[in-house]
Amino acid sequence: MANVSKGVMAKDTIIYMIAKGIEGIVGIVTMSVMTYLFATDQMGYYSTVNIAITTIAMVAIQWLVQSVLRYINKYDIEGRHEEFYSTVFYSWLKVNALVIAICVVLMLVIQLGFGGFEGIFNALGVVQSEKVKGFLDVYTYRLFICGILWFVTYNTAQLMISMLAAVREAKLNLLLSMITVLGRLIFMVIFCKLWSSKIEWIFLSYFITDAIVSLIGMKRLKIFKYLKGRENKEILKELKAYGMPLMGNQLATSVLNKSDIYIITIVLSAGAAGIYQTNYSLIATAFTLLNASVMRGCYPTILRAWSEGKKDDVQRLLNEAVRMYMLVAIPAVAGVFAVSQSAANALFESQYVEGHVVMFWVALGMMFLGLTEYSIKYWELNSNTNAIFKRSLIGGAVNVGLNLILVKLTGSYFIAAVTTFIGFFVYFILARYGTRNYLKWKIEPKRFIKILGSALVMVAVIEILKTILPDSKICLAIFIICGIIVYGAMLVITGEVKDELAIIKNKFFKK
Repeated sequence: MANVSKGVMAKDTIIYMIAKGIEGIVGIVTMSVMTYLFATDQMGYYSTVNIAITTIAMVAIQWLVQSVLRYINKYDIEGRHEEFYSTVFYSWLKVNALVIAICVVLMLVIQLGFGGFEGIFNALGVVQSEKVKGFLDVYTYRLFICGILWFVTYNTAQLMISMLAAVREAKLNLLLSMITVLGRLIFMVIFCKLWSSKIEWIFLSYFITDAIVSLIGMKRLKIFKYLKGRENKEILKELKAYGMPLMGNQLATSVLNKSDIYIITIVLSAGAAGIYQTNYSLIATAFTLLNASVMRGCYPTILRAWSEGKKDDVQRLLNEAVRMYMLVAIPAVAGVFAVSQSAANALFESQYVEGHVVMFWVALGMMFLGLTEYSIKYWELNSNTNAIFKRSLIGGAVNVGLNLILVKLTGSYFIAAVTTFIGFFVYFILARYGTRNYLKWKIEPKRFIKILGSALVMVAVIEILKTILPDSKICLAIFIICGIIVYGAMLVITGEVKDELAIIKNKFFKK
């Protein structure tokens, strides 16, 4: 039975890796296009709004997303679909209504209140009129509206995608990934070409695309079919008990990931933040997709085994999931080390290129964040999310503290990438140590050596190619493709991926 589960997990992971790989490629193209559409200060302002919206969504709705992923199989086994879906729907509705109401009030205060109280603020020395006007010129009424609209469709799409992953709708998730990345890019370019480059159009394109994804997900899950019942207090209590502490965890992770943007904006400038965030996002987005592809392929199978009481299978599946993650994470970090400067030169407008120095540290930090996800699985499976929150909070505090001191002291945004890595590493060590006596993942040393050795050979080949070929989009593609081929060939030669090759062979060449 464990071998069957491993096969299912590997199959789903391969599908998600294909989806996220394509999503990552389109994401790189999108980031490249944005550097030519928007100035560095516009990218800085976009980053602050984008982070604010996604952070609010993390706090407001991710507790529900994570709870649904954790318990959907349980209620599927018990045949309580209607109660579960109805409870999730009404929780989603109340959260969105509350956030929208708060945002509308804040918008009115900002748009109208500053004008009425500006004299008082100036007299007290709290705020200067020039700063108020500058703030309102950047964060406009239209931007506020676009942000609120996107918040609703963003969190809805996240909920639908999580549900689809939990019920193993991997192929549909692949399609939705394509719709998301291509839709955002296409709509953004169209709006900017028609009405000039304004950051409002970015969020409007996100809103439209996530609305399409949400509707497709609802239709496939037959959500409206199950909305005949009422909210079940018992189910809601269970979802809250598991998910609410994750609000703090999500916030702490967001601090680890994104607080440096605000610190750089305040201490240095919006332009510096734009350069930093563009290079940071290129790598962070790619690793987030990589982490998600492995996790969405593995976690539902692990959860199912846990719900059925198969604890030994859970340990074996967790070890296999970490091995799959290492197969892609280690060469990804090595590849970033090899091509970061070439990538920045080839993809970005010249003002953004200097920020390539942050890429390796971001990649290293994101790799440890991914490993932390597997280290905290014991707490997630036992619904002990308070333990997760406490450790993520410490990691976030380390990152913010170091940023506040070192960014101003050095006058450079580069140090923010290093401190972010330190924060992620601290979080990983705390999680790994905390679960060491319970459900501790491990990877065989010889398998780790095979993966690491293959990655080092790949780097050596890329370095040789870099001495021959110049920096360009075509040459960057050559570096990446040759690196993938060399790495894959090394894995085949060492026999590390023979099981995965068998799955692919059976899938595509079966009679």
